Amino acid sequence: MSNIVTIKMPKRFDYSSSMEFNSKVSDLLGNAGTITLDCVDLEYIDSAGIGLLVMSQKKAQARQSKLVMINLKTSPKEILQLANLQKIIDIS
Repeated sequence: MSNIVTIKMPKRFDYSSSMEFNSKVSDLLGNAGTITLDCVDLEYIDSAGIGLLVMSQKKAQARQSKLVMINLKTSPKEILQLANLQKIIDIS
């Protein structure tokens, strides 16, 4: 399972993004080894967004897959690091 697929993250990642994000992750987990979250547009993430990332990582781990976040801007990256997300999700 070495497939790598990419999800382009929205500008705001919060509760309003949850249904679409969960649906994309669930669809892709069936055949992806790595799901890359391209955060080039991401400017805002709240606790609901962080919770979604944690749940998605748990689903991915259960299927021997993983999440990787790339192109993070300073502000969302600091928020994710404050939440210690780099311990469970590869943040580059």
